[in-house]
Amino acid sequence: MFLMIWVNDFWRLEDIPKWLKHAGAGEDYLGFSDLIFPWFLFVLGMSIPFAIDNRLNKGEIKIEILKHIFLRAFALIIMGLFHMNFETFNHEVSILPKSIFVIISTTAFFMIWNQPNKNLFKKKITPMLLPMVGTIILCTMLLIYKGMNGDGETIGFGIHWWGILGLIGWVYLVTSSIYLFFTKSIFAAFTMFTLNIIINFILHFDLPLDLYLITGTGSLQSFAFAGIIISLLLMNKKYSSNISSFYKIIFIFGISTLFFGVLANNYFIINKPLATLPWTLISLSSALFLFAFLHWIVQVKNKIRWYNPIKIAGTATLTCYLIPYYYYSLIEIIGFELPTILNTGFIGLIKSMIYTFIIIGIVLILNKRKINIII
Repeated sequence: MFLMIWVNDFWRLEDIPKWLKHAGAGEDYLGFSDLIFPWFLFVLGMSIPFAIDNRLNKGEIKIEILKHIFLRAFALIIMGLFHMNFETFNHEVSILPKSIFVIISTTAFFMIWNQPNKNLFKKKITPMLLPMVGTIILCTMLLIYKGMNGDGETIGFGIHWWGILGLIGWVYLVTSSIYLFFTKSIFAAFTMFTLNIIINFILHFDLPLDLYLITGTGSLQSFAFAGIIISLLLMNKKYSSNISSFYKIIFIFGISTLFFGVLANNYFIINKPLATLPWTLISLSSALFLFAFLHWIVQVKNKIRWYNPIKIAGTATLTCYLIPYYYYSLIEIIGFELPTILNTGFIGLIKSMIYTFIIIGIVLILNKRKINIII
């Protein structure tokens, strides 16, 4: 999440190295920014076995866990749809400026999904009051929304794509629900990983097959199922007690995905917007190697203090993702612009890194005051 906040500020910068940027539509290219989302989904997948097994060990039945999965996915999809519609919002046909609309909608997210805080209410006031008011506000924002499409036509709130949070919601829903019914089976996880890779391969032949409804192109689910595989290996005493064997498996997995990704690049371009097979496999190999490196630093060398300054990004992830929406909206309202030199080149990158730490610091303060979205 720390890196996601950083690269999401690149759109404000000029003259930064191309290798740091996202690939353009239809471009055969892999930039550093194109790797962050796959890494996030890989980590999401890694968290699933631990989270679900923890609930099962506490005695929760699977139907209750499935309900929890659906509610979390629903929240992410709703927020993702709003973020997606922010992109086409048009102040010329709307009754609110975009910045005000974004601030109100984001505040409604916190009202609905903020972690329970009994201190906010007196005994006679129901803790559900804030979520109820937030829901009314969000529904109102949906109804008054006006946007404009590429042809200059006025449009209402709709589904053009799911938004980043929405995509995360769908990946979480699919992978968690499936894992819930094959808990601790490495074979089943690898089968699902392979199936999604095959789906991704087939879809890029432009065959008349409609596989997009839930699975998407199979690419994003592949990252999560790969994460599940690694976590299941960690949870297996055979591998957790033999670090050498564990790293060998990761190395073989990483080299294999890298090899087939490079091979696939002879037939398909490497492109994140299109979620192509080479992008999927090469990005996954980078996630595997990066995880092995971090695991060695933390678990083998016991070096963890370096993580403390950014720890909140891993524990209040969604809040970290949402706070920048306030920042960008507020600077638009007040018309604040930094000097050009602070948005240019290496200095601009340093500025964006400082900005990232500021966001992390704000979230840390909010978290201490029990302001943190928990879904």
